[in-house]
Amino acid sequence: MNETDFGTLVDQTGLTLTNDQKLVLFEAYPLFQAMITRATPPMPRETEPSVIFTPEVK
Repeated sequence: MNETDFGTLVDQTGLTLTNDQKLVLFEAYPLFQAMITRATPPMPRETEPSVIFTPEVK
């Protein structure tokens, strides 16, 4: 993503940011993308709540 595309995305949020503020956010954008990639890996089916949940029958 280039700075122009990023600026367009920020403008669509309705935030009123200066170009300097947008540049600071753009510099941090790859770090956030890397964190999202590490934090949200595809999970195997076995970790689905419906598979691991065992209701207690009384």
